[in-house]
Amino acid sequence: MAIRAGILLMLATLAPVAHGAGACTPLRVGYMDQNRPPYWIGEGEQVPEPPGAAVDLIRSAVMESGFNCPPTLVRLPVARLRVALEAGDIDMTPLGELPSYAPSVALPRDKDGNVDLNRALHNTLVVLVRASDKLPASTNPGEYFRGKVLGATQGSSSNARLRESGLTVDDGARDLERNIEKLKLGRVDGVVVNLVKPEHLAATLKRYRGVVVQLPQPLINTRLWLAFNASYYRAHPAQVEALWSWLDAHRGHLGTFVQRYRKPD
Repeated sequence: MAIRAGILLMLATLAPVAHGAGACTPLRVGYMDQNRPPYWIGEGEQVPEPPGAAVDLIRSAVMESGFNCPPTLVRLPVARLRVALEAGDIDMTPLGELPSYAPSVALPRDKDGNVDLNRALHNTLVVLVRASDKLPASTNPGEYFRGKVLGATQGSSSNARLRESGLTVDDGARDLERNIEKLKLGRVDGVVVNLVKPEHLAATLKRYRGVVVQLPQPLINTRLWLAFNASYYRAHPAQVEALWSWLDAHRGHLGTFVQRYRKPD
């Protein structure tokens, strides 16, 4: 009886600590409502399972950063995501590099108050071209494609930056395969692709039997932040800061999640 009472007393002492450590911090994550495999899977409002590599990454970041419960996923048209974030209709969304950000948007900052370039999703954009064009390996894509047309995936966060740099972007196609078909037909002069895992792109190019090749020099290096509504950040700074730091510490994880969605070659 004394032992049982002692156990009950110990549990009673630990219960408040466990409850505090495990309290759920709700988080509404907005992302595009279009099918962009392997990163975003499915169409419309419904969230499928599996949802895509980028969603898997976000879920892992949330669950390992002190939120203590899975995020609520909200699928929205691309044009509405930033508006919804600024209005507080969602708490977080992936946001590409922009010339400026609204005061209602919170991004990771370094000790000097500047946007922290480390705590972001880093990616490299390369360009695919027709082998028949015989472009030399030394071709600088940023210079060569001025005055030409680059095919890019519709809704890609890097499209605005490409246009701001003076490049002409055709982003009417919804996936890489459609863009490559446009390249083969001569409707675009090159195709922009994310180099998340070089071996994945190499496997894709293998299917085209040397007709399409990659330029060795990258076009640009891009960053994508998991941006929060500023009011949400002020309410939950510890969890948000932990999530941004998690991204910095797990930079290779997106490629790992992408691997799960690859079909056998």
